[in-house]
Amino acid sequence: MDKVKRYIPYLLLTGLTLFFCRIFVGRYGIFGAKVDWLSQHSVLPDYFRQQFYATGKLFPEFAANLGGGQNIYHFAYYGLYSPLILPSYLLPFVKMSDYIMAVSITGLTASVLLFYYWLKSRKTDAGTAFILSLMFLLAGPMIGQYSGQIMFVDYMPFLCLALIGVDRYFEQEKSGLFTVSVFLMIMTSFYFSIGGMLSLVLYGLHRYFEQREENRVTVRSFLRDGLCFVRSMILAVLMSGFFLVPTALALTGGRSKEQNTSFASFFIPQITVERFAYSIYGIGLTTLVITVLLTGLLYRKVYEKVLTYGCVIVLVIPVFAYLLNGGLYIRDKVFIPFLPLLCYLISIYLEKCRKRELSFIAGMIPYIITTIFVYMARNQFVSKGIGESIWKVLLAESILFLICYVLYCALKRYHKETKEILMLALPSVICLAVTMNTFYQMKPDRYVSRKLYRDVVEEQNRQAVKEALKDDDGYYRTEQMGSDDENAADLNRIWDVDQNITSIYSSAYNPDYQTFRQKTFGLEEPFRNGMMQSVSKNPVFQRMMGVRYIVSDSDVPGYTLVKKCGTTGIYQNKDAAPVMYATDRVMTEEEYKKLTFPYNQTAFLEYAVVGEHTESSDQNIMTAYEPVSLKMANNRTTGGAEQKTMQQEGQKQILFLRFRVDNAHPNKDVAVWINGIRNKLSAKDHVYYNENKIFTYAVPLKDGEDNISVTFGKGKYRLRHVQAYLGSLPERSELLYQSEIQVDKKQTEDNVIQGTIRVKKDGWFITSIPYDKHFKIYIDGKETEIQKVNTAFLGCKIESGNHELKIIYHAPGTTTGKILSLIGIAGFLLVLVREKRKQKNTR
Repeated sequence: MDKVKRYIPYLLLTGLTLFFCRIFVGRYGIFGAKVDWLSQHSVLPDYFRQQFYATGKLFPEFAANLGGGQNIYHFAYYGLYSPLILPSYLLPFVKMSDYIMAVSITGLTASVLLFYYWLKSRKTDAGTAFILSLMFLLAGPMIGQYSGQIMFVDYMPFLCLALIGVDRYFEQEKSGLFTVSVFLMIMTSFYFSIGGMLSLVLYGLHRYFEQREENRVTVRSFLRDGLCFVRSMILAVLMSGFFLVPTALALTGGRSKEQNTSFASFFIPQITVERFAYSIYGIGLTTLVITVLLTGLLYRKVYEKVLTYGCVIVLVIPVFAYLLNGGLYIRDKVFIPFLPLLCYLISIYLEKCRKRELSFIAGMIPYIITTIFVYMARNQFVSKGIGESIWKVLLAESILFLICYVLYCALKRYHKETKEILMLALPSVICLAVTMNTFYQMKPDRYVSRKLYRDVVEEQNRQAVKEALKDDDGYYRTEQMGSDDENAADLNRIWDVDQNITSIYSSAYNPDYQTFRQKTFGLEEPFRNGMMQSVSKNPVFQRMMGVRYIVSDSDVPGYTLVKKCGTTGIYQNKDAAPVMYATDRVMTEEEYKKLTFPYNQTAFLEYAVVGEHTESSDQNIMTAYEPVSLKMANNRTTGGAEQKTMQQEGQKQILFLRFRVDNAHPNKDVAVWINGIRNKLSAKDHVYYNENKIFTYAVPLKDGEDNISVTFGKGKYRLRHVQAYLGSLPERSELLYQSEIQVDKKQTEDNVIQGTIRVKKDGWFITSIPYDKHFKIYIDGKETEIQKVNTAFLGCKIESGNHELKIIYHAPGTTTGKILSLIGIAGFLLVLVREKRKQKNTR
């Protein structure tokens, strides 16, 4: 009977986890958010799995299908070697998105149960452990990020296991569980594992001084014991070398810094309420955690001081946030790994209250300070546009907790059995359960509706892509296009391993390709996040990048419907450029830089741009685009946005339009639609500000069409320096695409592209694969010098004649990483053997 009772809390916690998942997320749609979950966290693991099925390689190096072709370690953050994702390789019949939802809910449940087990193993009262486990479950980032940006929290089961492993290390002198848990945490989410390891170090110090409370600790013994403790984490890092080294090298070349901060400000304490309370991008508890940290500063025992002071220093000194964020910016998300420790500190606080180790005054003052702090910090919320309601709720909450503490102390004086968890901890749980669903982070429109989910993962999309690729022997790209929501969902979506797309959404990327899209060429930016590089509706870019097929439910200008798969059409453009070709029709990069809009775009349809000096090209033979004026035809207002019809003089195929946007309210978004093509300038305080101040459009027009629809989004802004040009795109140029490569698809996989090409004239081999210095090109078995062509893409010189051509990409750091992993595994095995021998000798 006692064994059965032991499992009741676990069953209750499991049931409550599922219940709150349903209440907070499930009733609005699927267990996934529109942003990131639908376009990254559920899609990229599916791409990894597809690539594994196609190549049989567990260690891929190149993602040819995404963003024109990228180092695959640009996507490593999204579960390339995650122990949560790899089992899905055994389940080809399960949709990855469904698998991710199941794994997320399972991981959330496992985290809560392991956290409860850990607290119980620390001799925490069963009731307290249960309430704190609920608090842990209801903390902002748990359900909020398990259904959103999964990598923020999916390491949590392994972090809880590592905390148990630390206890085992000190109590039994066994490091196996500790090392393995840290290794799994790194493999699951390397970015957040750094904060996780720091929290483990703080907890290790806490346990070390607790264990030696009665013994004298010398500097020598402390350093010796500390090195032994850290050794377990070092071995875990070494074991992860095959993953960490190439990932680190990929990140150094493909991620931009977004925040400039003075050196002195790194060491000036910075405290925000949002870092601690409710936010899914922070710790996400209630203001009780602030009170607990303030109270902890008064603790007398060294092991309690070490943990409290350590947490306070890390959480309030900005340099730690900066370093934990990889030196990119200061954001609260990196403190999510400290959530278990802070809940543990609350358990210590409740135990002290139970034992009356705190005087009434010493206990009440932190509540008063917290209340004053919340009031003084009210402008933090208003300045972010969140509104006054939240800080008022927080203020009311902190006052409530103060009243609860006073009542608790009064009752405790007359009734010694008064439960501190009911008076001090339970109000926090209730506040989290009641308010989290009403705050801005948990709005219903955050989640993917079942209809949108069905539309996005519809199998007829896969069938359409396969049909498009089936009879085409060339090397071209196939995009999927729909509404803005669907395009956002499909940024990284690949339906077939032979499908190649130009869009990409990743926190790391090829910088040359990003610069080309945003600055050199100037594509439309439909999303407020600058890293969301969508499928483009620009017909010049489509042709230049070799987008021969577009799968869509509606007509695509410039493309011909060739087949239908249910309601989904397959549209073809025979004028699309081959992804790889040879030509001698070139202009120098110096000449290209002199071109103005729209010739900076259209030039790529008539010339290849090379860096080396060549014979000057005759730019006068380029297709001409006449400047035109626009005039207002009519306007109407819909839903707060103003819609106008403008009339241009003349009837041509493409309207090139560009203007500058001066935003009078820089902390609000601005959007303008031209014939349904959206450009957006994000608010300047947006985390991923897109800097899209120049709106550029290439609008395909039907025969005889002389009106365009312009929709101005909400806001106060001015449009300046308006440029408009009309003209027809040139037909596919045989002068430019003189020799197309014939790809050997059997030999082309992962990091290798192989084929033959018949070059008519000495010239250049041109590709629309983003340039990376780690490419190698072999012509007839001999390596040739690679060069950057078309300002951002891979190319090289090539002579006339028939050639066998091979392109190989090697992700930097893969060999070094594997060697470090072998060293780490050997070291780990040696430690295990040594520990086993030591235990035998002590028996």
